[in-house]
Amino acid sequence: MDDETRGTPEGLSRRGWGVLVGVTVAVVFVLVAVLALAAGGPGGKAGVAAPATTGAADAGLPTHTPDVYAAPRLGLPPRPTPTPVVTGPAQPVDTLQAGDCLQVYPSKTADAYPVVDCASSHIAQVLWRGQLPQPAGASFPGTPSLDTQVSDLCEPHLNWHWVAVWNEDVQVDLRYPDTSDQWASGSRSYYCFVYTFSRHELTGSAVAG
Repeated sequence: MDDETRGTPEGLSRRGWGVLVGVTVAVVFVLVAVLALAAGGPGGKAGVAAPATTGAADAGLPTHTPDVYAAPRLGLPPRPTPTPVVTGPAQPVDTLQAGDCLQVYPSKTADAYPVVDCASSHIAQVLWRGQLPQPAGASFPGTPSLDTQVSDLCEPHLNWHWVAVWNEDVQVDLRYPDTSDQWASGSRSYYCFVYTFSRHELTGSAVAG
């Protein structure tokens, strides 16, 4: 055995041993590179921890962020006729009674409204009518105070089953002496009108029975 093979495993020459070590190092380097590429390819990013799988999803809670600015979805059909046709005579506002259904409703300040049977299509209804308790000589309380007072007087008369059908679309208009001149004249009548913001044609009564 010559000097090149003496002292090496199984008689492998020093030159062959050096080649073997070099090849082994190269193979290890290639394997490391392949593993690094695999970690950075589809299925993961190198150096980035996988997202936790516990928390809201495991607790059965929604994992998306709700859109708090989304408009309410009422699911209501379009109004059958673009412009309701008046078929009956208009009644002066001071002759209206609670429960009267109004075929059209231009505004809460109209002088008269056509009244129809509530089984027929109508746009609004007189929810309630009453007299404010303040005496004739009382000072004008202001519209914010009257708004609160008349709203509290109207609310108990709403049919909440009807309200549940129309949901956020329900509107209530309050009519009362809202200027100091009207108030000084002794007027104390108030009216509550209920309708829908989308001006749907309605049937049935919004008044609690």
